[in-house]
Amino acid sequence: MWPSDWGRAGGSFTSGPERAGGWAASECPPTYGTPRTMVQGIIAGGRRALVRSIEGAEDREADGAAAIAKRHVGDRDVVVGIAACGLTPFVRGAIKAARKVGAATIFVTCAPEAVEFIGARFVINPVVGPEVVTGSTRMKAGTATKMVLNTLTTGTMIRLGKVHDNLMVDLRATNAKLRDRAERIVMDVTGVTRPRARALLKKARGWAKVAIVMHFRKVDFQAARKLLAACGESLRRAIES
Repeated sequence: MWPSDWGRAGGSFTSGPERAGGWAASECPPTYGTPRTMVQGIIAGGRRALVRSIEGAEDREADGAAAIAKRHVGDRDVVVGIAACGLTPFVRGAIKAARKVGAATIFVTCAPEAVEFIGARFVINPVVGPEVVTGSTRMKAGTATKMVLNTLTTGTMIRLGKVHDNLMVDLRATNAKLRDRAERIVMDVTGVTRPRARALLKKARGWAKVAIVMHFRKVDFQAARKLLAACGESLRRAIES
């Protein structure tokens, strides 16, 4: 899912555990330095539905298709449909519209009985069994869905070169917590002191990966960016080439 030559990615989801799609999308920019348009969350009822239930919004298949058209999804994109029951009209409409324009499609559902009726190219179906409270899919289904999305986003970002060993080297140091983490990452990879790591990050505009390349290759910000681009954004290739 979401290799670099597929451009952007979209999540299409409704309510309950499907809100996990919004969480997954929102975490990618600070954690992996992705553009905010690369991984997008789409929810029936709009952003307000992320924090407040909007009943009936998920029942219109045409609205799901319209959401895909609004974002100009094309054949370089991936659309991930998330519906615990597998039958939600909004999500199915989004997947159907995405397939028509040639986008790759993935469907995440916890309902094995719905798998044969899903028209996505790939179906991920964690089977969690009955919920403790019947029908309350925010429980086991919600937990399983979040784990699936974590696996998809993490695997994708590793493939895109945004992780070095087990370090999130593409994070952008935009607050105190991330500045501290970025400094520790630079120290870990390069072996420099914290003051030196802080100085490197300042020159690298808070970008850990660039700071590391600047240290090892003895270059400035622009040269480090060019080296990374020439190496397919792979930190390992940039510092070893």
